[in-house]
Order: sequence, then C-alpha cells, then structure tokens
Amino acid sequence: MKRITIPALLAIVLLLCQSLSFAAVNQFTGTWKNTDPNTGGVTKLTISGNANSLKMRAWGKCHPQDCDWGEVSAIAYASSASSNLEQNANAVSAIFTTSFSQTLVIVRPNGSNRLRADIYTRFTDGSGRSNYMASHTFNRQLIVGPIGPIGPIAPLPAIQEDCISFNPATATVRNIDGRWTIVDGNHLMFNFGSNRPEAIKALQVIKRYRMNSSCFVGRPDPSFQYLLVNGRAPQGAMPGEDCVAFNPNTIEVRNIGGRWKIVDGSHWVFDFEGKEDEARKAFAIIRKYGFTRSCFVGRPDPSFQYLRK
Repeated sequence: MKRITIPALLAIVLLLCQSLSFAAVNQFTGTWKNTDPNTGGVTKLTISGNANSLKMRAWGKCHPQDCDWGEVSAIAYASSASSNLEQNANAVSAIFTTSFSQTLVIVRPNGSNRLRADIYTRFTDGSGRSNYMASHTFNRQLIVGPIGPIGPIAPLPAIQEDCISFNPATATVRNIDGRWTIVDGNHLMFNFGSNRPEAIKALQVIKRYRMNSSCFVGRPDPSFQYLLVNGRAPQGAMPGEDCVAFNPNTIEVRNIGGRWKIVDGSHWVFDFEGKEDEARKAFAIIRKYGFTRSCFVGRPDPSFQYLRK
C-alpha cells in the first residue's frame, strides 16, 4: 500500500470540515449499494470492523460483472482529538491502489441508512489522463440469513420487567460531587456529568409526561431503557422533541454483521451488540406498550433517551 499523498490528505481535511453529522462507527459498517443502478463508477461498498481496525471493499462498474477492487484498511475520523471515535465518527476513508491509478474514497452519513461517497481518482501511469472526482449515494443493504423450517409457534412467555418507581412531582436536578443528577429524594436516577442544560431538559420531559417508572433490560449494564406513566407508554408530542419514528407492528429482530438489532425495514432502531436475549426482550416490550417514537436529549451522544407513543 502506498502512503497517502498530500492531495489526498487535503481532500480528507476539506470534506471533514464540511461534515456536520455524527454517527457511531457501526452506522458505517455493512454492505452498501449505489442508488444509481446505471452508474459507471463504484457500484458497491462493504465496510467492516471497529474504530481501531476498519476495512473497506469496493466494486467498480465492469462487464460482464463488476470489478472487485479488493479489501483495504480504512480510517475513521471524529470531529476532534478528544472525541470518542467509536461513538462519534463522522467520516471513513480508504485508498485503493492499482498499477495505473490511486483512488481515495471518503464516505459520510447522508440520512438514515444512507452514505455519500466522494471518490477522487488520480492516474499514476503517465498516460496524461486528467485526475477526476465523483460523488455517489449508497443505500444500506440488509443481509438476512437463510430461514430454516418453521416449527410450531410457542406462546410468548410473560415479560419479567425490571422497573424502579419514582415521583415526578418531587424529582429535581442536583449537583452531586460535580455531576448534574436527576434525583427523587435520596434516589439517584439519571446522571448527566457536567451537562446541566441536558439534565434540566430531561427533567422537563419527565414532568411533561409525568413519567413515574424507570425500566431496564440487562442491568447492571442495560442495553435498553424506557420510562412508563402508571404502567403505560407516555403519549403525545412535546415541543422541541428530537424523536425518530418507527412502526411497532413491522419491527423485527435481526442479526446484521454479527450484531443483534431491532430494525424497521431498512432503518436500524436499536443495537444490542451480541445480546440476542436482550434484543428479543426489548422487542416484546416495544410490542407490549406500542411505542412508536424513540426520543433523545443531547444527540449525537445522547445523555437521556425515552420512548413514547
């Protein structure tokens, strides 16, 4: 692999400065197909691994079948040197080298389950051809394993929920040992670190919906959390909310790239890593309460999340 040239580095820096969206690295990993079926450029990408060990593979338009450019090392980028790269990556780059050219591919989020790829090609064979760039949009492809024979369907077992009750009327925000925390009496409920504005906003959400139960799947390190109002889902919109809609009747539990996820069509709703049992329990809980919105305080790295109808 040849070292990255100065023009390649400049292209990376310029594109990173333009990017304002953030995503966990696992939002880049997967198989991606060009939205233009008639493209003459890159037709498909695959990205795998984690922030410290990423790989990218690319296919270019060829006849009678697309040309496999092979798999190369890729690099993830965050917005600053202090950012958590695994959780706040905003671009991934890779360089593909042949005997006659070098191609820099930079991908960035471009909406839900979509990437934009900016592709810079320079010729190294002395042919006199002009270096050029192209931009393409790619949609995520869900890879579903083969379905085996379906046996008798057993009834769903009763859901054993793990909930803690509190009083929203007496809940307040307090600074405890330098950390802004939502508390109810001596009960410490939600920790916001140094972020007082997000703690205050989360408390406003709790009081607006009158949430009085905080529930978990998978404690002590829960993979899924939700709040209830007298044993029911919070309902109705709140001005200024940051929510993502999904359909509880069409969600599914799927294993995608070795990670268990709850998906709604091509939209990834929740990620449970390798915890299949917790993914299926969360799925049953969503169906039970009919949640239709996943809401956040403080994205791209939310300090507080809740679900509602």
